[in-house]
Amino acid sequence: YLLLFQIFLLRLPIIYGVTIAMGVFFVVVGLTFFMEGLRLGLMPFGETIGAILPRNSKLPTILGFAFLLGIGATFAEPAISVLKKAGGGVQPGDAPLLYSLLNDFSGQLVLAVGVGVGIAVAMGILRFFFGWSLKVFIIPLVTLLLTLTLYAYADPLLSPVIGLAWDCGAVTTGPVTVPLVLALGIGVCRIIGNDNPQSSGGADAGFGIVTLASLLPILAVLLLAFYHQFARDYYGGESYQGSLVMET
Repeated sequence: YLLLFQIFLLRLPIIYGVTIAMGVFFVVVGLTFFMEGLRLGLMPFGETIGAILPRNSKLPTILGFAFLLGIGATFAEPAISVLKKAGGGVQPGDAPLLYSLLNDFSGQLVLAVGVGVGIAVAMGILRFFFGWSLKVFIIPLVTLLLTLTLYAYADPLLSPVIGLAWDCGAVTTGPVTVPLVLALGIGVCRIIGNDNPQSSGGADAGFGIVTLASLLPILAVLLLAFYHQFARDYYGGESYQGSLVMET
């Protein structure tokens, strides 16, 4: 597909074709083993933990573990490492706050995304226990995100951060987080549904955590951007102390 797209649509020559072919081959092989590892190890692991935790632990312990699991799964996402490297292509003069988030505050950015996923997993587990509808979380979150996005769009400093924030929602729904979080939710729901027939849980209720895990990182990144805008410690700000030497 890529070959036809480049030749017939873009009409560009294939440069370093052998290298690209070898890279695609290794990607296919790597993803094959990766998917087998998920199917044989990671998903059963998450489902087993989700089935055992409700029986042997209290709700605060379960929520704390779910929070840490969400953070750990985010750090293990391959797209997170790509996100860290994306800052090199941002011109600080064109988007100073975006540049600082991807370079000076890249650790805070990744941590904010991880915390967002962790809170989402904990909220999903809490929803299973009390039988809350997903709409209770989705409608206020989407409304809040749209409001903050419109506010950021009107600000030239915050506007470039919008794309980064919404892309972070896609970063967290990768090949590590989704299978592990789904397996955990299904395992928890299966036990809760068996112990409480009146509960609205059940294996199908395990779905929905991924939606929360897509929305809360967006909120976390936007709030992080608002904080640094207020602190004025981004590139060009009054309190900037980054490693980049500014031209006078």
